[in-house]
Amino acid sequence: MGVSTSPTVYRLQLGRELRRLRELAGRSRDDAAAELECGVSKISKIETGKATLRPAEVRALLDLYNVTDRDAVLRLAQYARRRSTVRVPDWAKTFVGMEADAAEIRTYEAELVPGLLQTTDYARVVTQAADPTRDPREVERLVASRIERQQRLHSPGAPLIWAILNEAVIRRQVGDKETIGRQLLHLVELNTDPNITIQVLPFSAGAHPAMGSSFVHLRLGDPPDGEIIYLEDMASADYLGRPALIASYLTAFGMLAQMALSPTQSSLLIKSAALGE
Repeated sequence: MGVSTSPTVYRLQLGRELRRLRELAGRSRDDAAAELECGVSKISKIETGKATLRPAEVRALLDLYNVTDRDAVLRLAQYARRRSTVRVPDWAKTFVGMEADAAEIRTYEAELVPGLLQTTDYARVVTQAADPTRDPREVERLVASRIERQQRLHSPGAPLIWAILNEAVIRRQVGDKETIGRQLLHLVELNTDPNITIQVLPFSAGAHPAMGSSFVHLRLGDPPDGEIIYLEDMASADYLGRPALIASYLTAFGMLAQMALSPTQSSLLIKSAALGE
C-alpha cells in the first residue's frame, strides 16, 4: 500500500484493501453489512472510499475476513480519518486526493490554466471569478490550498504531467496584463521541467475530438495502473472508471497531442502571447 498525505487517498486505498480481503475470504457485501449491522450501501461506500470507518468497525471486518496480519490496514484506517488541510469544494475532494496519489496526469483544458500550473495571482482571479460573492478571506484560503497542492511537483516522486491547452487559454485576459503575463511566462518555465510537458492546440488546428470539453486522466500510483477520467463543471464532478470510456478519452488525447504544437513551438507561442504579440 502506498503512502500519501491525503486522507481521501487513504480512504480509497483502505476501501480497495478491504474489498480485496473480503473477496479473498469468500465473503459477500451482505456478510460485511450484517457484521457491522448496517446497510449494504454503506459497505459499497466504504469499499469505494466514500465513507470512513471507526477503528472498531475495521477490526470487526478484519475478524470476519480472518485477517491476522492487520497492522498495515489499521494504520491506513487511522490515516483515513485525519482531516485534510487542503480546502476545496466537497465535490472536488476525491479528485484532490487522487491527484495527490497520481503517478501520471494528462489533461486537456479548453478555458483556463490547470490548477497545478497556476500562479498565485492567476489562481486568485479565477477563484474569485468563479463566485463573485465569495468572501475574500475564503478566496485566499482556497488559493493557498491550490498552491499547497503544487508542492508535490517539486518533491521526490513528482508525477509526470502532460497538459494540452486550447489556444484560448493563453489568449484570455485573466486579471491585468501583469497577472496574465507572469502566468504565461510561468508556463514557459514549467515546460523546461523534465516531468512536465505543455502543448498548445492552436486555433488553426480547426475542429478536434474534445471541442466543448475539458478532462483529466489520472494514472494512480496505488494500485499500479489504476486509472480514472475526471470531468468537472461549475458545481459538480464525475469520475469515469470503465475501461472502454477511459480508452476513448485517451484516444482523443492522443489525437489532440498530434494536432497540437510541439512543446518547443508551444513555449514560443506562449512567450509571444505574454509579450502581447
